[in-house]
This record gives sequence, structure tokens and C-alpha cells, in this order.
Amino acid sequence: MVKYGKSSNNERMPSRYQQKNEYQREREQLGQTIKRLRNERKMTQEDLADEADINVSYLAKIENGYVNTSIRYLIKISRGLKAKVQELFEF
Repeated sequence: MVKYGKSSNNERMPSRYQQKNEYQREREQLGQTIKRLRNERKMTQEDLADEADINVSYLAKIENGYVNTSIRYLIKISRGLKAKVQELFEF
């Protein structure tokens, strides 16, 4: 079982979002691409979340590479950006 918070020697353990996994690099690249496309369109996270009909905190987690998201959310994000889904994977 993985414990979160403080370890017995008083060091901080990584939160579940900070822990690395085998797809971490791809998640971070995907998030950076979404953020870049959003910034190019001069949109805030709130703007994109509204356009994509998703929760702004979940969008932030995607942009920061903290979550494995589904194709459903990637389609929503691409529609909110008025971009093709394949553009999200141009990294």
C-alpha cells in the first residue's frame, strides 16, 4: 500500500499526482501542447474549461501531466480549442 503525506523520518513523500509512472513524459508533453495551443488562442484555463465543458481543476491536472485522461476529454479539449485531436499529439 502506498502512503501519502509524511514518512516516518519526517520527509515529505510525493503526492499521488507527483509520482512518476511509465507514461509521465508523454503526459507532460501532452499537457504542454494543450497549454501552448490554449495560450496561442489567448484563452485562460477557465475559458477552455467552459468551452470544453470540463472542470477547470481537471484541465489544470491534464496540463501539468498529473492525470491519465481519456479520449473523451481529449475530444472535448480539442473542440474547445477548435483544433483537431491530432494537433494535441504534435510534440
